[in-house]
Amino acid sequence: MKKSLIALAVAGAFAIPASAAELYGQVRVSLDKSDAAGAEWNMANRVSRVGVKGSEDLGGGMSAVYGLEWGVGVAGAVEGTTNMTARNQFVGLKGGFGTVLFGTHDTPYKLAGSADLFGDTAADSQGGGGIIGRTMTGGASFDLRANNAIAYITPDVAGFHAAVAVTNHGVATESNLSAAQSLALVYVNGPLKVTYGYENHDDLVDESAWKLNAAYKIGDIGLGATYESKESAAGVDHDAYLVSVSYGMGPITLAAQTGKVDTSATTDLTRTTLGMIYGLSKRTSVYVGYNMDDNNGTETNTTTFGLNHSF
Repeated sequence: MKKSLIALAVAGAFAIPASAAELYGQVRVSLDKSDAAGAEWNMANRVSRVGVKGSEDLGGGMSAVYGLEWGVGVAGAVEGTTNMTARNQFVGLKGGFGTVLFGTHDTPYKLAGSADLFGDTAADSQGGGGIIGRTMTGGASFDLRANNAIAYITPDVAGFHAAVAVTNHGVATESNLSAAQSLALVYVNGPLKVTYGYENHDDLVDESAWKLNAAYKIGDIGLGATYESKESAAGVDHDAYLVSVSYGMGPITLAAQTGKVDTSATTDLTRTTLGMIYGLSKRTSVYVGYNMDDNNGTETNTTTFGLNHSF
């Protein structure tokens, strides 16, 4: 459900259209209910967004590129505060040398993706409360959208490209633009895709993380696996894995995944999700999912129904 944007120069967020500008977006809502005591059905905005992106030909094979994107509160306020929030917003240059970007954007580490098939749903497993990239006790999340970022994406060579970024994460008291470093390596060869992510926050706080992700397609079957290791400033070790499988039958896709995060603190989580996505068209889909969480012996099950439309 959530595409890995680290395709970058291949087919991701920086795939700038030939026209001068393009309006795009996603409208996503869900109906969710957990079996927690007193829980009722709830409608939720699932990362709805709108944006404009484009380019200008500068001659000599070089272009200026830009993107401005905002989160939109379709089913209420975005993040509980406002009906519109800034997301990735950048300007840059693209040519035979690759792409250089300046502004606010998801870090290469985040964009290296994961095996998560239920991104931007109630069963999301890549993010602050999920399996991969989750916020640690005594440490930060590494699934970040960083302010004051300078990023470079290499050209694609034989299916391989890399992305690197430096940033101070927008911390007002931190003047060092290399206070945090983020890296992604991407290799695509037919049905195989492998990504590696690394991020270090040494000048902000002493913590780092790395992850390895692999995906393989066999006919209508998709397989995915992710392993992640992190260490926080408080010395909390974090190891996690996530595996997934999908099967396509025309407009129907069946999906299942399971994963676990172990930490040296007391925030272990096992999450298993089953679901089905039905494509009503190329731009509109509905889905149903059932998510089972075991958080240190406390079990919570959640049912979710969603409707997504992209333009």
